[in-house]
Amino acid sequence: MMHDTEPQTAGGKMLWHFSMSLDGFVAGPDHEMDWMNRATAGRPGIVDEYVSTLGAVLGGREGWDFAADDQRPYGGLWEGPIFVLTHHPDDAKPADGVTFLNCDVAEAARIVLAAAGGKNVEVHSPTIGRQLLERGLIDEIDLHIVPVLLGRGRRLYDNPGGVPVHLHLVNSDDPTAEVNLRYRPA
Repeated sequence: MMHDTEPQTAGGKMLWHFSMSLDGFVAGPDHEMDWMNRATAGRPGIVDEYVSTLGAVLGGREGWDFAADDQRPYGGLWEGPIFVLTHHPDDAKPADGVTFLNCDVAEAARIVLAAAGGKNVEVHSPTIGRQLLERGLIDEIDLHIVPVLLGRGRRLYDNPGGVPVHLHLVNSDDPTAEVNLRYRPA
């Protein structure tokens, strides 16, 4: 039997956390996020749950460059350190509370986890998330499926030629259970 997920806890976890379209995209072709502007319903209190358990964010340079000026996670409800992993930190657009890292992804994970102070790190980059997953450094993949089909954009997991990564469903009596979703066009 499947249940709704338990509330997120601040346990120093590395979370690959995204809202995602039903067809697997976390952003539009040019990192557009306007597809998320349509009202969707989430579990009551879910934003506060994530804000209270979040210690730091790790993102990528490409997403950072496309983000709106001074964009903070959760619409500014969360204040804390943001780290952007980039090969070219010298030409990055600076912002308060943002640190640009030029290091191996595993070293970036160590730095960001230390800065999170025992709270969770949210990975807001498909590429960095994939690299961390390949190295066994992701504790949970935490997804919110938005009822929309985008058809193109930035996939959560894009690894052509890679081997399948099998996962365990956390909120089920059977961790190998498939999830049945049923939608109708709006």
